[in-house]
This record gives sequence, C-alpha cells and structure tokens, in this order.
Amino acid sequence: MTNLKLKELREKEGKTQQDIANLFKIPRQNYARWELNKNQPNIDMLIKIADYYGVSLDYLCDHRTQNQIEIGYLTDIQKQAILALKQLNESNLAEAYGYINGLLAGQ
Repeated sequence: MTNLKLKELREKEGKTQQDIANLFKIPRQNYARWELNKNQPNIDMLIKIADYYGVSLDYLCDHRTQNQIEIGYLTDIQKQAILALKQLNESNLAEAYGYINGLLAGQ
C-alpha cells in the first residue's frame, strides 16, 4: 500500500480529520483509515486531495523519483523564480546560478 502524506498535509493546514472529511463529503472514519494506511482513496479522490493541498500525486503518495523537485510548498515568488530560470538559455542560466550563489554566500 502507498504511504500517503495525508496526516502531515492536514496538520500543516491546521485542520482536523473531520474538517477534511467534511470538505470531501466523506465519513470521518473513512478518512481516518486513509491516514492509518488501512484503506486507500480511489484515484479520483487522490486527485482532489492533491489539488486541495497544491501538491503532486507523486508527493501525496510519497513516490520518490530521481531529479525531481516538489514545488507544492514553495512560496509564489520561489515558484516564479524557478519558472523564470527555466526560460533562460544555458549561458544566462550559468550566470544566474553564479549570482544566486554569491547572494547565498553573503547571507
């Protein structure tokens, strides 16, 4: 069974199991079983949960893939910076990386 990050995400939001169960219109007991890894939501519900928390299904299901970064918990400005970096050509990206390292060294 997949180890879902439901409890971690729920607690980070400051919500109770009942709050989340109400949100998704399911019995609290069903939700509790998901957190205890005794049962699993269907794929449609997993998508709804991932969308609610702003995370990927891979993150929600604790699926680790090589060389991928989970951006669900980044701030808006961090996400914007990553998107801007993706648009740079290799030369400008290397220059930006050097600049960022200089900023980090000065913190």
